[in-house]
Amino acid sequence: MKTKKLSQDELKSSIITGTGHGHICHPSQVEELSRRELLMGGTCLTGFALASQMFSSSIAQAAAPQFPPARRLVWINMSGGWDILEATDPKPRSTSGIDMTYDFSLAHTLAGSASQDRIGRWLGRTAAHGSDIVVVRGMNMGTTSHMAGSIYMDTGVLSNTGTVNAASIPAIVASESQATIPIIQLNGGSDPRTDRGLLSPVSVVRAQNLDLYRAMYPSTNSQLEQKLMILDHLQSSITRVQTKTGTTDRLSAIETAQEKIRVQFTDQVGSKLALTDGDRSGFTSSSAPKSLNGGLRDAFALSLKLLKNNLVTCLNLGVGGFDTHANQERQLMPTMDSFDFLLSSFITELKAANQLDNTLIVVYSDFGRTPKVNNSAGRDHWPVGGALLIGGGVDGGRFVGVTDDNLRGLNINSRTGAEDTAGLNLNPTHLAGSILNLTLGAGYMQYRTYLEAIPALTKLKV
Repeated sequence: MKTKKLSQDELKSSIITGTGHGHICHPSQVEELSRRELLMGGTCLTGFALASQMFSSSIAQAAAPQFPPARRLVWINMSGGWDILEATDPKPRSTSGIDMTYDFSLAHTLAGSASQDRIGRWLGRTAAHGSDIVVVRGMNMGTTSHMAGSIYMDTGVLSNTGTVNAASIPAIVASESQATIPIIQLNGGSDPRTDRGLLSPVSVVRAQNLDLYRAMYPSTNSQLEQKLMILDHLQSSITRVQTKTGTTDRLSAIETAQEKIRVQFTDQVGSKLALTDGDRSGFTSSSAPKSLNGGLRDAFALSLKLLKNNLVTCLNLGVGGFDTHANQERQLMPTMDSFDFLLSSFITELKAANQLDNTLIVVYSDFGRTPKVNNSAGRDHWPVGGALLIGGGVDGGRFVGVTDDNLRGLNINSRTGAEDTAGLNLNPTHLAGSILNLTLGAGYMQYRTYLEAIPALTKLKV
């Protein structure tokens, strides 16, 4: 089939709008773009090249980050308020405030840890990676509202109205990144708050937009040849205009954009956003739980592929099913077992790729569950939470934070994480500040003085 050549107007349109599939026209067949046409085209190209402005019409180029992330961030939301007795804080016996529904001997110690403390009975595979895990317990949430608890964990700011004028931690980290995709929200992930006080703009690529994003890349050699030809023509037009008008910020932004697009095209970024059976292989085995959710498996597999190809800085994904007010054990077991398998596989694959130490995984939830079992064999909302910090070079095998026999959070020493009546009241403000410290460095904290990093959570391996 003959390839239709584009007219001058059609070629200009393909450059300005980023279209032109199926048509090839050599740049010599069309006059150079005018300055006005060039800037119109640059608006589209700049938005495409910078994922932080992917669907924006702004031509402004994001400034180089002042605090480039030292670690990528994987932000995993256990949505609904998980039972900390079954996750981060199992207790060895029944007390005046706790109804035991499990055998404590089934809970797991962290491999390589000197501590005899344990994590939940359905997290055995994850516990095997104990030397890379810090278990955070006894976080005082100050709320039992799903919305307020989630936002508190996401931002480090508590508001029982659920309205907070602050960016989320993943969005803050992503805003300092120049990755191809600074931040992506996958299966079940919390929606990052991106428009509150960020030093640099960032927008979110969501799972439902991935097909659109992939379609923007050439999928055949002929498409690649055509798109590179258009970029060549764009560059020659930039050079021509610069000789007449001099270099301007707008022209520099377009030039940088086309350079980034060229790299993304030639690196075949589009193919790295799609899963193959080989990509899923690390998350499929004969030992996989029968209840394994295929969508969640694919979210973990895609997360791994994006990280291994260095395309992304922050990933938001999540697991639902924790709002268990009834039949607690029957509901939680398959959910926790599947998550344990996927998380452990994810850690294993990152280790094999030598990328666990530069990737910080944070697992968290809205709040915890009551120590008392209700009349429906479930537990209700409880204003004390827990979390896991995994990888990122953290000094693992440790437990930071303490609860008493009634599952109330106690004050702790900020350096050791152990109980200290004169110490601080651990809450999500400290978790959020510590994560920013680990990812963006202590210098960034001057911009987030409402957050506080503590040494117990930022301690790295020697």
